[in-house]
Amino acid sequence: MKNNIEIGALKIFAAISEADTLTQAAERLGITQSAVSQTLKQIELQTETQLVVTRSRPIKLTPSGQVLKDYAQQIVNDTQRMLADVRMLSKGGLLPLNVGMIDSFCDVAGLAFMQQVQPFTSKLTLRTGLGSPLSQDLLHRDLDLLITSDPIDEHPELQRFPILRDPFVMIVPEKFAQDGAATPAWLAKNVPFVRYTRGSRLGTLTDLIARRLMINLNIAYELDSTQTLLRFVQSGQGWAITTGLCMVRYPELLEGVRVMQLANGANARHLTMLCRPNELGDVPDKVAAICRSIYDDEIIPQLIQIVPWLEQQAYAIEEMPAI
Repeated sequence: MKNNIEIGALKIFAAISEADTLTQAAERLGITQSAVSQTLKQIELQTETQLVVTRSRPIKLTPSGQVLKDYAQQIVNDTQRMLADVRMLSKGGLLPLNVGMIDSFCDVAGLAFMQQVQPFTSKLTLRTGLGSPLSQDLLHRDLDLLITSDPIDEHPELQRFPILRDPFVMIVPEKFAQDGAATPAWLAKNVPFVRYTRGSRLGTLTDLIARRLMINLNIAYELDSTQTLLRFVQSGQGWAITTGLCMVRYPELLEGVRVMQLANGANARHLTMLCRPNELGDVPDKVAAICRSIYDDEIIPQLIQIVPWLEQQAYAIEEMPAI
């Protein structure tokens, strides 16, 4: 029997040590649960010790398993770093980069992003779309970096770089705005609501805000396009909740619409850049810094031209706020 544990087996054990079940570890790795179980048995034979407490839910490591976890994570990280360095040198110090970016950020930052990131990549590919499919692309290794409002908390192994705070606002047709005095409670009771679809990240956050405000929304339309949502509000079909970043691209659709504060700016979504750890050297730090700079230098000035009071609520971040 071989006494040397292969790096692939250590990677599987590292995933086991961070998961609640073997099935969850298999899903994160994109392999079968049977393959994970067989690898665990093989490593236990090679180390001649039990590594996982039998029938423990969630997974609990034995003292020996905890020792192996620390070594496994270090070896896997060193191996990924080694491969990244080798790849970089083989391409003259540059890496190809596949980046995913949610539509609302790409619409206003995509061009500047491509121009500023291109010089330190051998090939830059930018993929945009809704959050959930992009998240799966990152987990399946089809993307190297993902800029998103979904932190994908169920995958703690991912590395996270906070980018920006994007405040929520109310957008209300002037005929319902009461000269800026209309409250969310009054609007919810008296005016139809135009919302983002429930399956979207913005739709989920809208529901959370409504619960915080203790209001029941009179939902008239569900849309997956910010441009369409703004047109519906502009035409007087109802009011909506959106974000500064979403509306900055369409100032012409805010004519005849009042942009109003929501709970004194307490509600915001946070964009984060996600990647797998130790695979890209210092590239993620550079890309995150570029995104923050674009937001501060190019997007916020446009935003405060539309809504001056958002200057205090929209800003780049390097740390996520405490919950």
